[in-house]
Amino acid sequence: MASAQVPTSLSSFPEELLARILADCVTPPQVLPVRPPWHTQLFPCPSLLARPPPYTSTRARFSPLLVSRQFLRIGTPIYYQTLHLPTATHAARVLETLVAQPVLASAVRRVVLGCVSLEGARVLRACGMIEDVDICMDVYEGNPQGDAVEDLDAQALCDALDRMDLKHLTIRRSSDAYLTLTRPKYLLERIAKAVHGWPNLESVHYALKIGSTPATRPLAEALSHAPKLRSLKAQLPAIWNDLFLTISQNPTLEQIALYVEGVDGILHTTMYMMEAKKHAHLSELIKVGTSFIRTRAHTTAAAVSSPPSTRPSTPMSASRVKEVATELMNPGLSQNESLPVAGSSSGF
Repeated sequence: MASAQVPTSLSSFPEELLARILADCVTPPQVLPVRPPWHTQLFPCPSLLARPPPYTSTRARFSPLLVSRQFLRIGTPIYYQTLHLPTATHAARVLETLVAQPVLASAVRRVVLGCVSLEGARVLRACGMIEDVDICMDVYEGNPQGDAVEDLDAQALCDALDRMDLKHLTIRRSSDAYLTLTRPKYLLERIAKAVHGWPNLESVHYALKIGSTPATRPLAEALSHAPKLRSLKAQLPAIWNDLFLTISQNPTLEQIALYVEGVDGILHTTMYMMEAKKHAHLSELIKVGTSFIRTRAHTTAAAVSSPPSTRPSTPMSASRVKEVATELMNPGLSQNESLPVAGSSSGF
């Protein structure tokens, strides 16, 4: 009877299993760390949930593809499923690769744009199977307060979004990209119009503190009518605004996840939550999707008197009082030695 042959190397594993293994090696994190990896090592975050995932460089993720031709064939489409394009230069280089190998463009499912650029818009147009886009709004350097007609990069990006059918959308902003500037306002306005052409949109993530302003309300109105919107995630606003209340009117919405960067959860007693509790449906959606921190009672060192005993008190007899007094005055006396009791005969 022939014994079953046991695989002796990874190359002899089934390709389905190799694809699962390579996916863990070459897939990048959801968001690349803004600061270098040594920063998180020297100054670790005390919160486990807020701690970023282990940093994996592009070179380390690409190394498994160089092991063999089999690994390169299986792992390359997985490697290109998520594209991180922090700058226009990165987008231009990736675009060259996609044009030279169109088969890779069909493997792209998620694109993270670190800036608004014409090159990034061309990458979106080259990939026809994208389901998830992460956009970081920045400042138009040519004229931050100028007319949006001059911002060709933002126009190209929005035109590319109009042609897509997204399932997941994330909106961020750079530290200097205030929502009163021209480019952020223009992007939010165009995205609000594009939502109507995304019938399969399932989740939206506001990765910024956003309020209810004329620039943000059109997007909230559009999301309140998205036919398949299930999840909304956003940073906890500092003060109350009705933006999320508007979105909560969507009957398909199942949860709203609010969070604070660097913290495991939020408190029920924040200004926003105190007002949100007045709206039953909004409050229920937040409870489903949000992690809350339980507040603890503050105690002091003041002595608290014990409650009176419910048992009836029995007065101690005079003989027992003498026994206790004798034990206290003679600590070395053995406990097994009987003590003379008043009124008893002394055994001399």
